Amino acid sequence: MDIYVFLLFLAITLLMGFVFGKLAELIKIPEITGYIIAGIILGPSILNVITEHTLISFDVVTNFVLGIIAYQIGTELWLPKVKKSGKSIMIITIVQALATAIIVLVVVYLIDGRLWLALTLSAIATATAPAPIIVMVKNMRAKGPVVDSVVPITGIDDIFGVVIFGLFITIALSLINGETLNFHTAIIEPFIEITLSILVGLLLGAFLGLCSKLFINKLPKRERYIAYLVLSLSTVLISIWLAHEFFLSMILTPMMIGMAFTNFIKKETFEIQGAALSNFSGPLIIIFFTLAGAQLSISVLKVAGLIAVLYIVFRSIGKIGGAYVGALIAKSPKVVRNSVGLCLLPQGGVEIGMLVAVTTLFPEQESILVSTIVLAGILFFELVGPIIFKKTIEKVGESREFEEKVITDVGQIQNS
Repeated sequence: MDIYVFLLFLAITLLMGFVFGKLAELIKIPEITGYIIAGIILGPSILNVITEHTLISFDVVTNFVLGIIAYQIGTELWLPKVKKSGKSIMIITIVQALATAIIVLVVVYLIDGRLWLALTLSAIATATAPAPIIVMVKNMRAKGPVVDSVVPITGIDDIFGVVIFGLFITIALSLINGETLNFHTAIIEPFIEITLSILVGLLLGAFLGLCSKLFINKLPKRERYIAYLVLSLSTVLISIWLAHEFFLSMILTPMMIGMAFTNFIKKETFEIQGAALSNFSGPLIIIFFTLAGAQLSISVLKVAGLIAVLYIVFRSIGKIGGAYVGALIAKSPKVVRNSVGLCLLPQGGVEIGMLVAVTTLFPEQESILVSTIVLAGILFFELVGPIIFKKTIEKVGESREFEEKVITDVGQIQNS
């Protein structure tokens, strides 16, 4: 695509997303849902302004924004805070991931009878989209035990999702092709991807932390604002390039950068770099979710059928019920037990990546069936998930959307 035509589509996407986001606010639903609806209208489902061919040109933008969001998740993983609830977070994450995979697997297999399909859908069902969750936490200025549990669970959940996906997809592919299981593809490759993603992210994050201590902290506060923005964005861009070139995780690598970095710095530095990145990423967030909506097709709801309904219903049961049982085992507070699962429903991003892998590995007929079912689920969870999340956080009293002052410039930090 011509670069100037690309800029035109970028402008249309940004403006349409912004308008629908504000309209969504007026009727008391999350801005993110408005962005996604704008994308559906612009996309192939309705107006076809953003065609399937055009969407391919936006891949680099969506990966970059996903990297920024993953980095922001990482910056929330401050070890002293995580240690307080680290055990409960791990228990909840493991139980809800396994519960979701097992429930979807058993139900789809009993109803449909195709084990390869049950394995594939159960693997994809485990993952949770971190993007809408972290953006809504930022927008609502949400704080409290539920948010403190949901944010790290979202990040760790995708690690389990990648492992389960690697194992189940290898088994499913073997069943389709009548081949013997390959241990290297099922276990070794996902393990290498996760390990390298963590190591690369931690090294880049440590480098960022050292730069902060040795150089940036010596600058005047106003200059630090720009310095942190430049350094953070540059590091995220490098991590996205490395992930693309060496088949690392587009989410895990930048998330580890954020985690390593946030444990190098003090509270004031955290606020400055957070404000800088939030100001820059605002328009990109609108573009990201509007494009996510454009990738969804309303027509899939008509053809996905009973299996799609089962996928949606029993994924929800697995996430909500599994999180409740996990929190019960971990002896988490009642508010966490009752609310965390409801906050883990959004899908997209990671799941789209899994679908790309499925379409690459599976025969055409099987990949179309899986894509139709999963895209129907993503359409539902992308639209409904943020609404449920917002209502849940408001109900437990952790939203501070209208109470706290938003830091929009480093000058506010100086004066506070």
